[in-house]
Amino acid sequence: MITLAPLGEPASYHLSSTKAERSLLQIRNMRTLAKQNLEDIVVGCSFLGTGGGGSFARGLQRVYEDLQAGLTFKLMSPEEMQDDDYAAATYGVGSTAPPTDEQKQRYAKLPHIAEKSTTAAFRLLQRYMQKNFVATIAGEIGPGNTIAAMSAAAHIGIAQLDADTVGRAALEIDQNAVLAAGLAITPAAGVTQYGDEMILPKVATTSREEDLFRAASMVSMGIGVADTPLAGKDAKRKGVLVQGSISHAEEVGRAYRAAIEANQDVIQAVVHAGHGYRLFEGRISGFQWKDEGGYLVGDVDISGSGKYQGSIFKIAYKNENLVSWRDGTFSVTCPDLITMVIKESAKAISNPDFEKGQEVIVIGFPSPPNWRTPRGIELFGPKPFGFDTPYIPIEQMQWT
Repeated sequence: MITLAPLGEPASYHLSSTKAERSLLQIRNMRTLAKQNLEDIVVGCSFLGTGGGGSFARGLQRVYEDLQAGLTFKLMSPEEMQDDDYAAATYGVGSTAPPTDEQKQRYAKLPHIAEKSTTAAFRLLQRYMQKNFVATIAGEIGPGNTIAAMSAAAHIGIAQLDADTVGRAALEIDQNAVLAAGLAITPAAGVTQYGDEMILPKVATTSREEDLFRAASMVSMGIGVADTPLAGKDAKRKGVLVQGSISHAEEVGRAYRAAIEANQDVIQAVVHAGHGYRLFEGRISGFQWKDEGGYLVGDVDISGSGKYQGSIFKIAYKNENLVSWRDGTFSVTCPDLITMVIKESAKAISNPDFEKGQEVIVIGFPSPPNWRTPRGIELFGPKPFGFDTPYIPIEQMQWT
């Protein structure tokens, strides 16, 4: 069940790491994650990532590479942090559209840094702030970006908080529960795969962080970002973080695996574990997408089958699925979750990895409660993205 959390220089970095290691030794309830735990988390994140949140294949690959290298993944609750400990989010910013040949050629001759840009961004923020960082925070729940934060923690030798800043995948930095709780998410750091470094001590408005990092991502095929530095006293405050979200993703992934092993209804098991709903079933009859302003923007139409015969379901997305319509009438909208699933394999579909004629089932999940506030809806309801409809919680809608 998702609940809310109660919301430079190499020498200085090594000092911070040593302090973090001492703090971790005092934590008794921290959990070490095995390969199966991590696989379940990636699978669960694919359903909760609403068509975005990074690549499923790269997320799994990163897990396997880190385990092969002997790294350890540790998960801790925000409640286990000391008040003066720090944690921060790290994630990737960029379009989910495939790179063009022109982009590949343009950047082919640039040097590449040895580590992942998300890990490098976290180290940069750590050096800049000179604080005792004991954990990473997932910047969102998605198969690529959640693992990016967990991998950064494993490489640095700290833990991953059992929490994130969204409770699903989100398209913009502004969709951050810490902002909805009234706290700042700067200073922030950004590092490209080529080694370019950015520090934002402050921004004019919260949307400027998105603008600046998005612009950098467009000329770098993505950028690793670290932001939302939180002291333990704030991370433990009610309504600041979405607490338990990593364990929740693991529960969804475990339900998927158990249903396959027991030859049961896999999609029903996932819906039950995620406290969600079946929204629609049919064949993809058409779609369009484009890479616009550093985002994958598009929509997909599904012609109903079975009890949905004669109906049309439409989903609009901007990296992640945002809103849906049934027969021209608004259906589920953000911040609630909308996910397309391949009917045959019961695997979640990432945008734009779908095909015309493909049989799919659309499922939905309720958003974490901290989005269901006036400030939360202001940041992550349908109207900020240009859709003229009020937000109606998924569980209050009529299902037929």
